Amino acid sequence: MTAEPVPLPVRSPDAPAIRLSRVGPSYAVDVPELDARITFRDVRADRELSADVAVNVADVHVLRTTTSLALVGRDRLAKTVAELARNASGDLWRRAVFAATEAVLEAEERLGEGIDLRTAPIHADRAPFVVVPIQPSGPSALVAPGESGKSTIARAIALSVAAGVEIVPGLRPVVSGPVLYVAAEDPVAEWHARSLEAIARGAGLDRSRAGYRIRLQDVRGRKLHRIGRTLAEMAADYALVILDSLQALLPSSEAAGGGVRDRDSLFFDAVDAIGRPTLIIAHPNLTGARKWEEADGRVAGSEVNRDRLRMSWRATWKDEPAMAGTTFRRYTLACTKWNHGVRPAPIGIGAGWRLGTTDADPGTLSFTATAPVMASGQLSPELAAALDLYRSGVVGPTALAERLGVPVNTAKSRLRLLRERGQLEGVTDDV
Repeated sequence: MTAEPVPLPVRSPDAPAIRLSRVGPSYAVDVPELDARITFRDVRADRELSADVAVNVADVHVLRTTTSLALVGRDRLAKTVAELARNASGDLWRRAVFAATEAVLEAEERLGEGIDLRTAPIHADRAPFVVVPIQPSGPSALVAPGESGKSTIARAIALSVAAGVEIVPGLRPVVSGPVLYVAAEDPVAEWHARSLEAIARGAGLDRSRAGYRIRLQDVRGRKLHRIGRTLAEMAADYALVILDSLQALLPSSEAAGGGVRDRDSLFFDAVDAIGRPTLIIAHPNLTGARKWEEADGRVAGSEVNRDRLRMSWRATWKDEPAMAGTTFRRYTLACTKWNHGVRPAPIGIGAGWRLGTTDADPGTLSFTATAPVMASGQLSPELAAALDLYRSGVVGPTALAERLGVPVNTAKSRLRLLRERGQLEGVTDDV
């Protein structure tokens, strides 16, 4: 959640009290004495002081303009707002505008106190995950080819966070709050609402009574680097932002002014500006999509897409026989990247649909826990966990057994299997 704004001391004793808060890359300054909020966007504090400034009084928009933040620009802004708002003297507005501008410029140039990592707490107040184990408090991706059901899983996660209930077995929300669903693909509210209703029915929930709202934002045809600031302000107090999809929100390489890496960097710069836990729905490239069972789960595009993610999950699926009027799809979610520890084990999910019988009936979608289906050549969860520990420096069978909670002979057996599969070099049974 956004940090609480704090009163800022001002140099002039005649200046009204103000409260400044950072909202994404922008600044909001509240002036209680005027019942006003002055929002500063695109602040430039280098050679030419300027910003895009918006003023609201009593929650009513007064004006928005690009202005110089030099003395003449401040005077002009204060005079214009006082004439339009008519709620206080021009002198009070002038002192408020000057105090707000000084506070913003000081905040823009200040990097903060920094943190001494020798004594920094290892258990922060903010939960490191929003949904365990799939969504950390940072950017993550769910990657699969088209028509796999990625958006449906994302909507289930959204409802889970909004309702504070584990809807998909194995995906447990530890933070509850509103969810912003940014739809750049197929942003028709009816289809999203029907899907959410089916998911809610399967979970035994009343969709309309979820504790927090799920806001669908139609951004079709717009690119993330152009709207990232607006989304940051919109989602400042949201528990989760879902971007559907990465490919639809990417700028063109020409618009990025360079190659594919510049394009992808622009996208993730906007993700960073949003500053909220973000689940990104993404597709693989064409080769990966055609051989998805053998692919490593990378997002299409440059390595920037992998480098800038904190966590990434690869979804595979298999449709199984079902009774008439129903379908059943078995998913396996495998973690392909996690920056802060051993990768979680793969998750098996069953998605059973009871199809609707009329246009007004969206049907029912129930999620169940199933065993993960391992692709050809893919390691089992047990072997993958042993390999991750080995690569992190836990190389001896005794130490490995202790970390895994298994007998030493079992640890030796797993090391032997990893060696036979070419995953390890020089490992013997008696290491």
